[in-house]
Amino acid sequence: MQKPIEAAKRVIETAHPDCDGAVLTGSCARGEATATSDLDIIILYEGENRAYRKSVYVDGWPIEMFVYTGDAYLDFFSSDAMRGIPSLPRMASEAIILKESTAVHKMQAEANRILAEGPLPWSEQIIDHHRYMITNLIDDFLDKEDGGEAYFLANSIVHDLAVFMLRTKKHWIGAGKWMFRELHDLDPKLASQFEQSLAAFYRRYDKHAIVHLADKCLEPFGGRFFEGYYVG
Repeated sequence: MQKPIEAAKRVIETAHPDCDGAVLTGSCARGEATATSDLDIIILYEGENRAYRKSVYVDGWPIEMFVYTGDAYLDFFSSDAMRGIPSLPRMASEAIILKESTAVHKMQAEANRILAEGPLPWSEQIIDHHRYMITNLIDDFLDKEDGGEAYFLANSIVHDLAVFMLRTKKHWIGAGKWMFRELHDLDPKLASQFEQSLAAFYRRYDKHAIVHLADKCLEPFGGRFFEGYYVG
């Protein structure tokens, strides 16, 4: 198999020779590629705003092509910023340029601006809603004996707490492994506490660690919340 950059350039030369710019992104661009990594390539064209994604195999490499015409990627940037998960802005920002152009530099500049600005802050109403939902999860969790439901509730509490901590700090969140990475970026000690609380539950069925972590995270915002919650 060719090296990632060589393989990615070959894809552009053979499948998209007329594109207006292209970059290699993802784990291969970050130097974190593994045996199962694919090549993530963003490809830009001039013209009316359109977008599509295509997956293929080329020279033994699984390829994910993200193709944007005009300024179509801006809609995806905006959507990612609204949900607090900067998937495409981060992909564009960290990318290695395969085919240089003004369009590529414009996309990367906008991605960097969005990443630096961070997600929109949560309102007090949104914070209270998440306090209420986490409180309900804790009550259900403490009520369950050993078994499947308790495991799923543990995961839900830790996930929702991670979202709560990151968003109340005006920090990006993530999906899957990226949630832990964002926590670690925010506060390595806090990320370790999240990891340890899950380990205590899975290894010893110790619910206290997760509940203690939840109370510690919620306390600066008023703690658990049930009485007085209102949605009209």
